[in-house]
Amino acid sequence: MDTDARQSQRDQRYTAIASMWQMRAESGVVIHPMQAAVDAAANLGLDVEDARALLDRAAKLYHDGAYDGLLVCSAKINRILRRELAKIREDEPATWDEYRRTLPDNVQHPPLDALPQDYADRVRGAWLGKCIGTALGDPVEGWTRKAIQETYGRIDRYVRPPQTENDDTAYPILVLHALDEYGMGFTSEDLALEWLAHLPFAYTAEQTALDNIRAGVMPPESRWHGNPCGAWVGAQMRGEVHGLIAPGRPDVAAEFAFRDAILSHYREGVDGEIYTAAAVSLAFRKLPVDQLLREALRYVPASSPIAETVEQTMDWCRQYGDWRPVIEKIEGAMARFHWIHALPNLACAVCGLILGEGEFESTILTTLACGYDTDCSTGQAGALAGTALGPDGIPEVWRRPIGDALDTYVIGFERIELDRLVDWTVDWGRRILAPPGAGEGRSPEGGTR
Repeated sequence: MDTDARQSQRDQRYTAIASMWQMRAESGVVIHPMQAAVDAAANLGLDVEDARALLDRAAKLYHDGAYDGLLVCSAKINRILRRELAKIREDEPATWDEYRRTLPDNVQHPPLDALPQDYADRVRGAWLGKCIGTALGDPVEGWTRKAIQETYGRIDRYVRPPQTENDDTAYPILVLHALDEYGMGFTSEDLALEWLAHLPFAYTAEQTALDNIRAGVMPPESRWHGNPCGAWVGAQMRGEVHGLIAPGRPDVAAEFAFRDAILSHYREGVDGEIYTAAAVSLAFRKLPVDQLLREALRYVPASSPIAETVEQTMDWCRQYGDWRPVIEKIEGAMARFHWIHALPNLACAVCGLILGEGEFESTILTTLACGYDTDCSTGQAGALAGTALGPDGIPEVWRRPIGDALDTYVIGFERIELDRLVDWTVDWGRRILAPPGAGEGRSPEGGTR
């Protein structure tokens, strides 16, 4: 190897090591992964003082360009985090039956008499709402409420031409494909292999899980190794599709969401995905939004921080009736959490949904104005509002720029016509909720292949 080639190789190595300490998101936000990992472990109640003591040294090594030393320091921090994470694994449900035993009694709803006549329209509304919300939130992902206000004031249109390629919209495609490949009894490992075959990259907890899966560490173990970020928003952002394929059956949606979530998440990370799935499923029952958000809490443990966050945010919304004092309360209560954590982003979505009062534009713009992981929170609020309202409830000014197709980075599904995506989702919803004897139906107690 000549000198130039060796130098290029060394530069690539050092760039990769440097990104362990500092990187920049496409929205311009600076991220400190090592610091965030230590903070995430602290949020789980773990003892990270030894790791914190190494952060100052890591910062100095980074600023001095001593990247070999930074790599060693990073390994020492990761060893501490791995040791501490082992302390919380035993109490975490690893199967759906274990999780279901943590829920309140009488959580099942009777089936709908029939699928809604406007089922396909409302699925279309959900996909449009998801795409609109993520595209609207992408340019200010990770920004604070104050930064958004100072830069743009009150955003009321797309900041840049919307793009549908986003991790929020990638994972639901793989759920649908897993159903095609394995049927309704697909397992978490089946879905993990879908990730492996079709995801070229991932972020935060999902990337760690994907690395573990590549090494043969399958779920639910894949969520633990080297992953202090299992309570972040990544699973929560994946939940809507499970509600779409189980309309009016939040118990069924919750079970599917659990299988998905345990690839990469635990604790409120799992609860957040299940809550999202249950809420979307309940949206087909045409409940008032406040009742819908409360009903969905029956599918997560009463002691979950997810339940506390939803109830507290709804109380603030009732008390103040305006998003500005509500987000100030959210910021105060959530100050210890990273902007990618599940809890502050759920609080922002609930704020938008309650104060949006059933109107799509108000819902997404209020959620966006709150800041945090804006593509996830606004996508979540947009999908739920879109499910409730259908496409006719989404103003043309938001729908038209999205177009008629979804662009993704999912290998083999780089472009999907919206009509095809809706038909794909609806077909599985009809099959999953088909009455006994009507083909490949399923009950909440089990699946078929």
